Amino acid sequence: MRKVIIIVFCVLGMIVGIALGEAVSGIGALSWLSIGGQIGLKTPLTVDLSFLQFTIGIWCKVSIGGVIGMVLFAFLGKLVTGWIKV
Repeated sequence: MRKVIIIVFCVLGMIVGIALGEAVSGIGALSWLSIGGQIGLKTPLTVDLSFLQFTIGIWCKVSIGGVIGMVLFAFLGKLVTGWIKV
């Protein structure tokens, strides 16, 4: 349970960090927070087996702000799991 809480906090930290990095990208001194890249398949892959058809696609955006947010939220998640004694 403790690992699940920390993983959820890491994902939330990545989302918040990327959002904040994009929000401050217009400010000269903080524009470095939005530097990053994208990993994954831009166009999804469709597999058709005549009786079954499925689409595979995954995409992840990583930025400096997202990594900083993920690390901060991981520490916060660790504190929360200590407080609730999980």
